[in-house]
Amino acid sequence: IHTDMHMIGCSETEGAFDNSLDEEDVIVVDFIAERVVDTQPSFVDHVSFGKDAFQVAMRNLIACRINLNITQKALKDQPLES
Repeated sequence: IHTDMHMIGCSETEGAFDNSLDEEDVIVVDFIAERVVDTQPSFVDHVSFGKDAFQVAMRNLIACRINLNITQKALKDQPLES
């Protein structure tokens, strides 16, 4: 049994996209350099994410920022303690 984990995180200015298999990074996305970084060692058969992996990560980043904006607006007037 294997564990596949997909993580997306964002702020208003930063973004993170990471895909791992069995707690080992497979790819990460460098949004500044606009590229996918393959972190798999050379001695394994590489998992391929296709030519559009960066575009998929960008769409996820945009969705993350939209959700962040919605959440910030919804929580704007909420007290810090309930």
